[in-house]
Amino acid sequence: YAPQDFDRRHNFNINWVYELPKLTSNRALGYITNGWQISGIYRYQTGAPYNIGFNIPGLSGYGVTGTQQIEGGRIVIVGNPGSGASDDPYRQFNVSAFTPPGLGSKGLESGRNFLYRAPINALDATLSKSFTWKERMKLELRLDAFNVLNHTQFDGINTTLNVTSLTNFTPTNLGAETAAQRGGFGAVTSVRPPRNMQISARFQF
Repeated sequence: YAPQDFDRRHNFNINWVYELPKLTSNRALGYITNGWQISGIYRYQTGAPYNIGFNIPGLSGYGVTGTQQIEGGRIVIVGNPGSGASDDPYRQFNVSAFTPPGLGSKGLESGRNFLYRAPINALDATLSKSFTWKERMKLELRLDAFNVLNHTQFDGINTTLNVTSLTNFTPTNLGAETAAQRGGFGAVTSVRPPRNMQISARFQF
């Protein structure tokens, strides 16, 4: 038994609309400065669960078990791996907490989906105003800002541990800040879209 791939333990969403106070009582000037609205959507969601895999040169997962009649071998947990997410883009989990299984594995070394990716924590906001003419024509101006707080949103992770050989389980692809290792084992491989803004206008009649 294990969490499904679509499991999300916490999912919180809130949206709001606030009309800004009038800046002037002058009718002509107020046509431009009054009537603006600020709206937004805040979302917090637990990250998706995931597994840790392994790669032994010249050997498949079924090569470890010796048969295709049972599931392939699973990674062995030898320490505390952590939650599966952290502020360090090169160490989302404790990479020293894992080692590949040995020959004769029955595929029972560890569970499934025991780590969780970083959560989604984003605030989107909009500044907008509508201009109306003769009750039939309307122009709406919008300034949309996505991820206003500019939170880094980690997404993909390298979850495959590469080792030297069947007799030498020394890791060969650990993540690090160097150019060659930035996408190594335990490192972030992709992020959700960063903060950006969009201006739009819509005319209807």
